[in-house]
Amino acid sequence: MASTKISALTDIVTLAAGDKFAVADASDLTVSKSTTMTQVLTFLQNNGLPRVLKLGSQYTNSSTTGTEVTGLSFNALDAGTYHVRWALLHEAAAITTSIAFGVNVTNTVSEFVAMTMFPSAGVTAATGTMHNAANATTGQVVAYANTITESTTTPNMGPWVGTTNANVPHLIIVECLTVITAGPADIELWCASEVAAQISLEAGSSGICTRTA
Repeated sequence: MASTKISALTDIVTLAAGDKFAVADASDLTVSKSTTMTQVLTFLQNNGLPRVLKLGSQYTNSSTTGTEVTGLSFNALDAGTYHVRWALLHEAAAITTSIAFGVNVTNTVSEFVAMTMFPSAGVTAATGTMHNAANATTGQVVAYANTITESTTTPNMGPWVGTTNANVPHLIIVECLTVITAGPADIELWCASEVAAQISLEAGSSGICTRTA
């Protein structure tokens, strides 16, 4: 087979997970080998490249029992230290209905801390009411809840008071820092409603997970 310059090869239209390219194996440079895009991506993610997810459709819950937001769970993680940040578009059907969050890791951890925060309607003190549009000249207050305990069906961050407006998005940030000592493990986001009324996370809500050690 004749040799061809890389610059002369036909461009690929769209990369796929199974696409291959040549590598020089440091353990045996005399043998040509190949790798896939999936293998390269996994290597990079295990060395600090963030994983990203977003909701493709609305998540809803009308129960006080938490359910997993499956579209925002980071799955099959190796042992290591991970920082996760979810940026969520939250809506409630009624302004008096609040949401609650939990974070769970499905394998053994040695450290776990999580926090939820949101813009508060309060100017000098947090009120527990989420605000979707505020611009006081004195600034506003950010409210938070935090925990060192994982939770699932009984989320342990929230509920609070409610929202300033019904059926409009309010920004909520949920963060977690955990040291996973045994993999594979999933880092899961769980949600519940304060009462038997609908809360939702809108499509476009997203998460980013970075292995930091």
